[in-house]
Amino acid sequence: MPKKSASLTQTLLKIGTALFLLLMAGMCVWAWRQGLLRDAARLQAFIGGKGVWAPLIFILMQIMQILMAFVPGGILLTAGVVCFGPWLGLLYNFAGTLLGSAINFAIAKRWGRPLVHRLVSEQTRLNYFKWLEENHTRFTWLFAAAILLPFFPDDALCLIAGLTEMSWKRFLLILLLKLPTIAAYSILYLSAVPLMGG
Repeated sequence: MPKKSASLTQTLLKIGTALFLLLMAGMCVWAWRQGLLRDAARLQAFIGGKGVWAPLIFILMQIMQILMAFVPGGILLTAGVVCFGPWLGLLYNFAGTLLGSAINFAIAKRWGRPLVHRLVSEQTRLNYFKWLEENHTRFTWLFAAAILLPFFPDDALCLIAGLTEMSWKRFLLILLLKLPTIAAYSILYLSAVPLMGG
């Protein structure tokens, strides 16, 4: 590829990534102001009123939840099951989680530590970057174990994984482990939020 063409491609990728992240941030602010990320019933009503667009909008919201660390995932997991049923709800929950995680992994692979440092809080960097450096040779196994547990931040983990030599194939295979976990969380949150089932 000619040098000018490669440079233009890189510039367009950077602009595209920045615009996508701005779009996700804008969606997040709007959803928060509408109360969709704080009120389970309101979120259910919003998604339920979108007709054929409901699955796409829901998946985009799940992606947003992965990319924006402060967005609570529990309400979305519950809404997926309530609005679409147990099987489609699980599918859409997993699709959004997979896509959001893959975007984080790709961002770290493409732009490395400088951008990751901007996206991850200083405290998280101190905790998890040190963990990565101390366990570099065992990172794949530790990542696979951590991705299953609720108290590890998936967004930061996927960004950190993108800074390693981990291949796309291995990363995606590990993410498949989240399928039963998401199913369990969905059932747990559903039983804990009776408002949405009534």
